[in-house]
Amino acid sequence: MDEEAILRQRVDGWVRLNSLTLRAEGGFKNLSGPELDEFVRLYRKASADLAFLSTQTSNAEVVTYLNGLVARAYGQIYRTPSKPFVTVVTDSVTASARTVRKYAWAFWLSFAIFFAGAVFAFQMLHVRPDLREYFVSKQEEPIFDHWKKGKFEDSNSSESLAMWAFYTQHNPVVGIMVHSLSVATFGTFTVYELWRTGIQVGALGQDMNSVGKLGFLVTSIVPHGVSEIGGALVSGSGGFVLAWALINPGRRPRGAALKAAGKDAVVLLLTGLVMIGIAAPFEGFFSFNPRVPQIVKPVVALLVLSGWIAFFYGYGREAPTESVA
Repeated sequence: MDEEAILRQRVDGWVRLNSLTLRAEGGFKNLSGPELDEFVRLYRKASADLAFLSTQTSNAEVVTYLNGLVARAYGQIYRTPSKPFVTVVTDSVTASARTVRKYAWAFWLSFAIFFAGAVFAFQMLHVRPDLREYFVSKQEEPIFDHWKKGKFEDSNSSESLAMWAFYTQHNPVVGIMVHSLSVATFGTFTVYELWRTGIQVGALGQDMNSVGKLGFLVTSIVPHGVSEIGGALVSGSGGFVLAWALINPGRRPRGAALKAAGKDAVVLLLTGLVMIGIAAPFEGFFSFNPRVPQIVKPVVALLVLSGWIAFFYGYGREAPTESVA
């Protein structure tokens, strides 16, 4: 069969295949049983036509059209079936817990840097208060002075809601920026940011300790701090994961190692952002609420911490298989 005969006999089938492909792109549920059989049959004929015309015709436009049509039909026939929303969420949560467990060393490295910065600032300002200007910026002084009052101003529900909205929008944006810079610098910026944040917390802690209100500070920040600081540590771990892939790629090329580590780094970022997002309502409605007794706040923080530990330690683990005697 020559080229012209194929064009005369097949063009109607190509048009029909195009119509069925457009409907299939919305899901095969849009095609009836006979239409689905017709779709597969027309796809096979179009594939054979493409193979023939690719070597026999000089009409590049026909080949280009047919190549695109066959590729689109192929994509519908062999695409991975979409998972139910609940399954997607469950798989994502499982991947989150497993990835954090896999890179627990990166989390604890982040924690150690943050904690070291806090202890360093706390001790240095205790021994050498004259070095305060190196630890506390002029912009931070009003915030520190407000904390040293040891009390919160009462706010109505609208103000609390506005605070929640602010923290929900602001904190994840900061987390994304920090993570992006950490990834771009292969963990170097992670070290700097964790150390700097630890310095701020330690300096504020020493200020509150000097006026006898360290306990007030701790009980006020732990309800949201467990999730917020924890999320920052998890998110920052991604930089260390990439750095290690660059330093120690194993038997893989560094490009392949970085690509694989990059996927895990994204999971760590998203996990950290979710944790930071969960901290927002605690920060907006609970932690700084003067109507909530201070003694209640660390109890809630302990419950939140226990929940995160249980999730990251146990969720998504394979159930032990019983040995057959």
